[in-house]
Amino acid sequence: MYYIKDAKVIRLTEVGGVECAEIAVSPGAVDDPELLVYVSRSAENGSEQYEIIRMLRSDARMETDWFNNDLHQAYGVIAEDQFGDEGWPQPAVQREQFKQLLLGYIGIAESLHEKFSSDSASHKM
Repeated sequence: MYYIKDAKVIRLTEVGGVECAEIAVSPGAVDDPELLVYVSRSAENGSEQYEIIRMLRSDARMETDWFNNDLHQAYGVIAEDQFGDEGWPQPAVQREQFKQLLLGYIGIAESLHEKFSSDSASHKM
């Protein structure tokens, strides 16, 4: 299980033509990577829901990435079937549990609502 030490909504962006919020997540465990999580909004049953569109593992380090270092892959996409620990529960379940932890983290749901609401209001003008 991935433990969240800190999470912060950074900005709105597009991923594959879908409007997403970019969330920077710091791990609670020493060996876990920092993550960039891209979350989109979907309205289901009249309530605001969020879906993880993409997750990037950040291995950026000041020692190797302070210049344009082509030999080091600082960011890597985490496929849904590769998320979480091996074994039980299945990676898709672990990803859903992570999403619920992330959305429950202090200020994240409110910040997502604010970002998406302010963006949709600016498009109406």
